[in-house]
Amino acid sequence: MSRFRLLFLFTMIVMLAVCPFSVNAENSTEETEQGLEEIQPLIEMTDVKDTEGMSLEEMTDAFADAAMCEYMDSVTGFRMQYPATFQFNEGTNGLTAATADGKATMSIENMEHDGSLTREILMEAIKLEVPGFDGKGTEANNCLRVTRNEEQDKMIQTDLYYLTEKSFHHIILRYPSAEEETYSSYIDYMINTMETNDSELG
Repeated sequence: MSRFRLLFLFTMIVMLAVCPFSVNAENSTEETEQGLEEIQPLIEMTDVKDTEGMSLEEMTDAFADAAMCEYMDSVTGFRMQYPATFQFNEGTNGLTAATADGKATMSIENMEHDGSLTREILMEAIKLEVPGFDGKGTEANNCLRVTRNEEQDKMIQTDLYYLTEKSFHHIILRYPSAEEETYSSYIDYMINTMETNDSELG
């Protein structure tokens, strides 16, 4: 079961345990509606046609089965789900991938560290590369997200920085500006599924 589904189910269980029934029912409905709003656009991008009668968990499973694959780094234990449209290049030790038409690419860098790489140091490094970046509203699930428009090439580059106490992971996706909405939804899902053996920020 993915981290996204586990987090959702855990939230539901906590709400059932600590809230009065009337409040519990209202909050439960709101959480379910929010989850459905998030997964519905993703479902529409896949071959999954009939979702009538499906629960939120079943819809999430259907999307993952139809559109996502799992990546895992055996050294650091880092894992995430990524769009199945990307095919990894075996000649690069499985660290670069591209879509069949070559219009979008993805690369992954994984490294262990001894704790000397902190969030503050990472933020300063990003600011040097992306002047004006302040990090506000760009972090979810321990992952910093930086998106840049390459107007001349009509491309977008999104960098994902996932830092834990023992490892650092940098994922770069480049994709056509015309497909920004689609890839933005995929990236949200990717971030929600990221995890390692140690999940706390350095």
